[in-house]
Amino acid sequence: MFQNWTEIQQYMRSKYTLERDNPQMMSMIWAYEDGRSQKVIMRKYSAFDRDMIELKSPFARLGTIDALELLRKNAELPLATTALSGDVYLVVYNLFVENLGEEDLELAVSRVAAVADALEDQYGDGDEF
Repeated sequence: MFQNWTEIQQYMRSKYTLERDNPQMMSMIWAYEDGRSQKVIMRKYSAFDRDMIELKSPFARLGTIDALELLRKNAELPLATTALSGDVYLVVYNLFVENLGEEDLELAVSRVAAVADALEDQYGDGDEF
């Protein structure tokens, strides 16, 4: 069980090659056997007097998806939701840091990547992210 962000950073550094590694944020490229890949960003923040992690993964640009269709798609997603940041659509999921286990973190990271990759395949312009 992780008790803080530092432990999560150490775990991610030991297990993955990180694309970015900053005190409050890390990113990695989740690669698939079929050659596709998906960027996943982890960011530490605080809410409700607790440390949290935001996982996000880009999948399309503004103008490539009908916003109403994407809003309806949110109701079908098994984990995470979609959001718009600037001109990029993201899959987003938030977790409490305290008592987060390795298995739950791995599942969340892999599912965020998988959902974003599936949406990118369906709505995006190739394997951009």
